[in-house]
Amino acid sequence: MTVSKSQEIDINVVGSSKFGRYKKISDERTYNMFISDDWLVSYAGFKKQLQISKKGTGRGAFNSIRGGFLIVVISSVVYRIDDNLAPRQIGTIGTTVGDVYIDENLSEQICIVDGKNAYIYNYGTVPESFTPQVLMFNSVEVFPSYVCYHNSFFLFGSAPTSVNRQNWYAFEYDTPTTIKLNGSPFPLQTKPDNALAVQRLPGRGNNVVVLGSTVGEIWTQVGGLENYRRVQSFNIDYGLVSISTLAASEEYVCWLGKNQNNSAAIMLTDGSSSKRLSTDGIDYVLGQLYYPDQSTAFFYRQDGHLFYQITFYNPKDNLSIIYDFNTGLFFNVSDEKLDYHPARSVVFFNEETYFISLNDASLYKMDTNLWTYDYSEEHASVGDEIPRIRICKTVRQKNSERFRVGQFTFWIEQGVNNYHQGNPIIPRVDMSFSTNGNQSFSNIVSRDLNTQGKYQNQLRYQRLGMCNEFTVQLKFWGLQRFVCQNGVANIY
Repeated sequence: MTVSKSQEIDINVVGSSKFGRYKKISDERTYNMFISDDWLVSYAGFKKQLQISKKGTGRGAFNSIRGGFLIVVISSVVYRIDDNLAPRQIGTIGTTVGDVYIDENLSEQICIVDGKNAYIYNYGTVPESFTPQVLMFNSVEVFPSYVCYHNSFFLFGSAPTSVNRQNWYAFEYDTPTTIKLNGSPFPLQTKPDNALAVQRLPGRGNNVVVLGSTVGEIWTQVGGLENYRRVQSFNIDYGLVSISTLAASEEYVCWLGKNQNNSAAIMLTDGSSSKRLSTDGIDYVLGQLYYPDQSTAFFYRQDGHLFYQITFYNPKDNLSIIYDFNTGLFFNVSDEKLDYHPARSVVFFNEETYFISLNDASLYKMDTNLWTYDYSEEHASVGDEIPRIRICKTVRQKNSERFRVGQFTFWIEQGVNNYHQGNPIIPRVDMSFSTNGNQSFSNIVSRDLNTQGKYQNQLRYQRLGMCNEFTVQLKFWGLQRFVCQNGVANIY
């Protein structure tokens, strides 16, 4: 009698979200986890630090490095939050919804733009002042859509409601409560388009990128009467789907882009070149969105990783994804119900990372040492479990023959953090598998993790049946961190 020998096949528990066009091609997903040092680890949790208002939602946040405080906009109200995290109202703006954009000059002026008007908060005057601005050019009012500070100027894009919306503008300090136009406006030149936003290029000194709806241009500050001049040798053939997705790190500028010939794609530039970050699968997902313009994004750095997080918050789209620049991979992130992640406008303040929420009027602390989503300010609050999910790559035989899965095992940290704020917890891992190309998954088989001090690091699942394709799905539950390594399936 011939006895068949088992064969070991790797199961990539450590992996990202691949966004295959069809589930048969790939349904690899990773929710609320990312890869660090070739291990799969938990993405940041959050905890409410301050309820700023009983109603409304967050629209923008800004860390004033020179002033040492935060500016936060909730609905139409502008708050200043000092290092004791006590909010103080400093003014109101004329709109109640949509992102706001904030930057600061060297004259203690902070400019706030809500897509319709600009406001100047001067924290150096006595008393401090909050003043609406009327921005004019040739007796025609300019409606700003975006603001960015660069080399002593506030640079404004033009809202689509502006008369001369092809122009962008440089304004400078006038009085402690006002700013004034410097020279003439600068029109987009490469294509007939609207100059929606201007963003300084990190590490590029005098250069800025100007983005319309289908094109981008690089401009250089040359000084004198001309002030800014377009770089003739380079332009970007993608504009902005949503101004709110425009974000800059210390190296890159990213945004959700499009042009007249293509659907949405996630774009990146360092000022010398541009490229699409999104893969074919990501572009397909973006192409299926109903309201891609209802989106927001930010850069976020944690534990040495730089993330670009983008959220499509319309209920018909309901999607948040991150791109990790360290690994060049995408991952899904979500709230506790697997809906979009609530973070908007992340800031680093007092050595902590905070965000305001798309869903309420509170300030949240965000950190990988927070292992739940906690919507309470109470110290003893446990918070909600974070759904951490990994759907692995499908395993198939090269010759398409059927095989029996005798055992699946993988490595996972155990026995190190089975207490949450002094309370004992019993974390577990739910395993299920698909044998039909990810169309459906089996019943769940649960394994409780070891208690404190028991460090055995493998989970084993036996006798998983016959198939000709095999996909593992793992769900990690518990008020703790999870650290996982790849696994192995023994097949016959």
